[in-house]
Amino acid sequence: MDQKTFLKEMAKHAQRNTTDTRREDSKNLKKIQIKTFKPKDDCGRLMDSIDINSLELFAEMMRDRYGNRDED
Repeated sequence: MDQKTFLKEMAKHAQRNTTDTRREDSKNLKKIQIKTFKPKDDCGRLMDSIDINSLELFAEMMRDRYGNRDED
């Protein structure tokens, strides 16, 4: 084995046998999950954002398609 090949093999050996601190740290990291909840007063804002005309149009389209099922 010539000097150049020997140095390459030693570099590979050194890379394999040294501890990579980044790899060690990533193994020890804990995964967390963050959940956020909307305040309860958002219900009023939701009700205000509903377009009544669009909702009435949708109801009329569904009645035309499926018939009026109020009798059931």
